[in-house]
Amino acid sequence: MDANERARSILRRAGLRVTITRATLVAAMLEAHEPVSMDDAVRLCGQNGGDPATIYRNLQALSEAGVLQPVRGVGRREMFELTDSHVHEGAHHHAHVSCTKCGRVECIDLTELPDKPAPPKGWSVDDVTVTVWGLCPECR
Repeated sequence: MDANERARSILRRAGLRVTITRATLVAAMLEAHEPVSMDDAVRLCGQNGGDPATIYRNLQALSEAGVLQPVRGVGRREMFELTDSHVHEGAHHHAHVSCTKCGRVECIDLTELPDKPAPPKGWSVDDVTVTVWGLCPECR
């Protein structure tokens, strides 16, 4: 199944209307294999994605529907990636490596991610994320 077919399937499973912009955006993210910023999404989608405002609205809608998740704490730009359940069969956990100079972000597999910590009294923990900081090959 190619990226466009997978994208359409992901959108249908999420109960979303399949539009050219959404299918193009999800297919581009499937092929990117790394978190995508708004600027990246516009570039990756090209003319099939529509204008930047349309792409931004779709990034937000796909996030609200659980197809995308924000990548937190990595640089100055808001970034998104497909949720693991839409990319891999079964459980898949990964971390991110972020360049402290240029802000480039990539996914990295870790054999063991930390468990959810015991929350302080009165708190509930929703998620645990891991970010590894350093310099990318271009900035080194």
